Amino acid sequence: MPSTSRLRAFLWKELREYTRDVKAVVITVVVPPLALIAIGLVTVLLAVQRPLVICVVDLDAGDYSKTLAQMLHSYLAPVYVVVESSDLTTALRDPRVDLVVVIPEGFSRNATSFEIVAFVRIIKRAGISGEQIDMAESRVKSVVSAFSAMLSESKIAKLAEIANITVNARAVRDPVQVEAPVYIGVHGEPARVEDVWRPFIARILILSISFIVTPASTYIIDGVIGERERKTMEMLLASPLGLTEFLLVKTIAASIVGLLAALSDLLGLYTYTIVLASLLGGFILGVVDPGLIALHAVVSFLTILATISISLPFISRTKGVRSASSVATLISTLGVALFISGWVVDFYKLPRGVLGPLLLVPYAHSVLAIQAYVYGDYSLVAGSVITLSALSVVLIYVSTRVLDREKVLLAQTYYE
Repeated sequence: MPSTSRLRAFLWKELREYTRDVKAVVITVVVPPLALIAIGLVTVLLAVQRPLVICVVDLDAGDYSKTLAQMLHSYLAPVYVVVESSDLTTALRDPRVDLVVVIPEGFSRNATSFEIVAFVRIIKRAGISGEQIDMAESRVKSVVSAFSAMLSESKIAKLAEIANITVNARAVRDPVQVEAPVYIGVHGEPARVEDVWRPFIARILILSISFIVTPASTYIIDGVIGERERKTMEMLLASPLGLTEFLLVKTIAASIVGLLAALSDLLGLYTYTIVLASLLGGFILGVVDPGLIALHAVVSFLTILATISISLPFISRTKGVRSASSVATLISTLGVALFISGWVVDFYKLPRGVLGPLLLVPYAHSVLAIQAYVYGDYSLVAGSVITLSALSVVLIYVSTRVLDREKVLLAQTYYE
């Protein structure tokens, strides 16, 4: 059995080594959130400097087409650069124009007709950010819809006057409508604001875990191969400290530092998302679920632990930092793929035939634990956390047993 006092002493030594390297701590904990916040601010500033350009091409030049063109300019100009043109070819060939709204010839005649439907064409330039161009298209359609409602009311009023009857224009134009949606909780109860936003926040938390998989391997690489390169491993293993204790402490220390980096990345990612949401005209309500945040911290720590324990046997046998980094990258790629998938796909609702094989990978339990929390399935949350913990312990045990002191010591160090 490992000595508790020796483990504490060695763990304290490891953590002290991390804190002595101030630059490494700053880069690990402080730089990622600052970088993400800077990216968000730069994106906002550049987007403000170069908003989308919408060109309204009036080929009809009638009274109604002019009214629609004026409405488009009034409602869109506060957000976009709106220009007007009477030549469609010129508008299409101008690379500065991102979206073209074409009011075709005969629009005024068709718009006032009781037999013909008038159309407006929207032409989008390829290569523009999808969200930006879609948002611009949506706003153009909203203005056209408002113009159409105005026209339909005048037409209905005219018909009512001819028929000498009282008509509710809205009842004729939109006889059946869908009421505003009502949100309910997991068990059918009225949803709170937190219930509406919790799934989105959970996806952010899952995505943020993808940023910690590769750094976790980096810490253990420095812990094991770094000792070998500094010629201190022989001294450590010659002491009463055993190989198992040596690897266990390295794993715990790297996991603690990795957890701090994970929480730091989460803060940066959350801030970055808020900045981008404000750019798109939306917002993210500051709903904080202490249980979800605590679960994320536990899952992050166990995920780091699993990553390190998987990487440990390969890293300990490699001959240099580059070889170890290559192996760690291959292992962490699987985790990144699953966490990015968890941002889009709801693992909780996958068929058992699909979810079952995924659960053989420890990272799938990390995703499932957070998603199950959103649905209030706390038994599954506990099961996923326990399974992830058990897998981590088993992997660490296997990792320490498949290695022997001689192979760790005799692995030659060189730079490829």
